[in-house]
Amino acid sequence: MKTTIENDLNQNLMPEESLQIINSMISKAKNKLADDGFHLIFWGWLVMFCALTQYITFKLNIEWGGWVWMLMPIGGIVSAVYGYKQGKTQKVKTHIDTYLGFLWGGFLIAMFITLAFGYAHGLKSTYFFLMLLYGLATFISGGILNFKPLIFGSLFSFAFAILAVFLDNADQFLCISGALLCSYIIPGHLLRAKFKSEKNV
Repeated sequence: MKTTIENDLNQNLMPEESLQIINSMISKAKNKLADDGFHLIFWGWLVMFCALTQYITFKLNIEWGGWVWMLMPIGGIVSAVYGYKQGKTQKVKTHIDTYLGFLWGGFLIAMFITLAFGYAHGLKSTYFFLMLLYGLATFISGGILNFKPLIFGSLFSFAFAILAVFLDNADQFLCISGALLCSYIIPGHLLRAKFKSEKNV
């Protein structure tokens, strides 16, 4: 069943009315992402914690550091349960929601392929492509939502990917942490704060 917004777009509208409806769609998608900013913030902090733990244990020659990444499957379960609950309460789904869904779905597929087969070409190659994927997903999301912190944050992720090429394996984890801080964590918190403040106006 089509939403009211999508039905409106199929009508013969004046350009100004169409623009208002598109802005309304973007606003609704932003609010959804702000609520679901949980995913940006949750995964940003979780992966950053694992990367920094791996870096510290690597520098201290502690062998169990790699086990911290076992938090990823647990995080996946938490994220899936949260997403399922959010989906059940969602009343309106716009085209922008669909675009973002395909974008982040494609991101997950590409990330799993990179993690599964990237090690054949070395750690640097894997981490390099992961940071490019972080940047690409947030860059496109920021463009769709017209939210500049996501766009600017993605540029830092691209920069950290380039920087990582010239660093050793241990320092790759610092680059991953920096990329996540700039492209996930800071924009995620800014997005949530922005819409919380707007709701209180």
